Amino acid sequence: MDARDEQPASLTLDFDTRHTLGFLATDWIEAHCRVPGGVYEGEALTFNGWQLYCTVNHYRIRPDAVVDRRRLLAPFHYRRSIVVGPQKCGKSPWGAGLLLLEAVGPSLFDGWALAGDIYRCEDHGCGCGWEYVYEPGEAKGRSRSKSLIGLVAFAESQTNNVYEPLQSMILSGPLQEFVHVREGFIRLPNRGKIVPLSSAAKSKLGQPLTGALGDESGLYTETNKMLDTWNTISRGVAGMQGRTIELTNPWDPMENSAAQRGFQSRQKDIFRYHRKPPVDLDYKKKRDRAKIHKFVYFDSPWVDTTSAIDPLAEELVETDPTQAERFYGNRLVQGLGSYMLEALWDRTQAQVTVPDGTMVTLGFDGSRSGDWTALRAETINGHRFTPTYGPDDRPTYWNPDEWEGRIPRSEVNAAVDELMARYRVNRFYVDPRHWETQADTWAANHGEDVVVMWPTNQTNRMYDALVRFLEDTTEELTTHDDCEQTKTHALAARKVAKPGDKYILGKPSEHQKIDLLMADVLTHEAAADSRAEGWDEVDNRMWVYR
Repeated sequence: MDARDEQPASLTLDFDTRHTLGFLATDWIEAHCRVPGGVYEGEALTFNGWQLYCTVNHYRIRPDAVVDRRRLLAPFHYRRSIVVGPQKCGKSPWGAGLLLLEAVGPSLFDGWALAGDIYRCEDHGCGCGWEYVYEPGEAKGRSRSKSLIGLVAFAESQTNNVYEPLQSMILSGPLQEFVHVREGFIRLPNRGKIVPLSSAAKSKLGQPLTGALGDESGLYTETNKMLDTWNTISRGVAGMQGRTIELTNPWDPMENSAAQRGFQSRQKDIFRYHRKPPVDLDYKKKRDRAKIHKFVYFDSPWVDTTSAIDPLAEELVETDPTQAERFYGNRLVQGLGSYMLEALWDRTQAQVTVPDGTMVTLGFDGSRSGDWTALRAETINGHRFTPTYGPDDRPTYWNPDEWEGRIPRSEVNAAVDELMARYRVNRFYVDPRHWETQADTWAANHGEDVVVMWPTNQTNRMYDALVRFLEDTTEELTTHDDCEQTKTHALAARKVAKPGDKYILGKPSEHQKIDLLMADVLTHEAAADSRAEGWDEVDNRMWVYR
């Protein structure tokens, strides 16, 4: 059997399953909401697969949580969630169910259950008679006394993706007794509301929202003003101690959308879910495309990939293959002229321990303000990695946005000095532009035979280095670590044509940086030149797990 025919790995939880409101939430939604359309219309809305997994994670509770009515966010492990999925996979009904839970259901932490504890709807204003028996030690839930929730989309018409299923769920179940659909909003108990919002509804953005759902946040950009709208809403929700959820198809990497920014953020209190199909499957090939569809729609049983998705995608591939692959293949598609393919990058990743004292080379690409500054390393055995430095083990790349708009040169100097002391650095290639003074100091301190100026603006030499880097990666003569920022920079790089059938690298847009890749190419060039000169392998030990 072809390994690519295998189903997605089952979704497993890496924490005590009692430490979440997710199972309570899922059962509450099943008891109060009906499937709003499709082949299961009218049946209880049941979450399984990715929907259950994301619910349980979104409502994960810290094991040391205590009830404090003044700090409603504190018990939650995640401050917000971003869910990326293909069209028709069930994002909208899932989002609608969670909106109703946030509106009138047990969405807040209410302590830890003892034996015999029960959640009863009648205790929370609902007369349906539903009950949930807690396990001892399970997180208990309660509803807000008043909820004001925003349903956000790029355009008012787009809010219907979630708003229409939301209305159907209310009108077809027990919630209609105390949740009322009105013209333009949904009335909740205690004068609460669920309100559709878009960039056109400026007057509504200042409302004290207790929660918000952003539909298709991959479309929220600076150009269409939706990024500002979503940021304003998110700040307001946080001020009311509420949380947000973003639903989206894979975004266009060129647009720097809200979804892209959130997914690439280094913050650990964001739950992210994106099921990526196997990288070795080619969406342009019909057979591979069918396998991709089966993979990404595996736990969306209402979707018939063979008779529905496959023909839709095949038609769209003829006119807009990139859009087809994003919408139905659930992939963040790289543009034309890409230097590094994701499949190749992923294939050459390896887990390697690089102990202090290892012989390495270093590569440095610097900037003053707009671009990043980065430093990468390579071992004698060809493994490239991002070193760390300082008391907090910070990675050796510097985003000026995190340093008040300027690269912190003192931090970079400290990192270079520490790496020179920690490893046996055979050669250090430095692109000196904007860093001439520092580069001269490094050479004076550590030797001009070690610290070598290597300007990247010389086309012929840069082209040769890029070709060697790509060929050695393709032949798996070099591997790399799991640094996500380096991968992001590598996949963003585009070939820029130069005379003589040569090319250099460029960034496709201002927000897409490639500096870590440039440093990676420089350290590999330094390592290749060192090997050509007889780099000594004595006492160079490391452990590789492939």
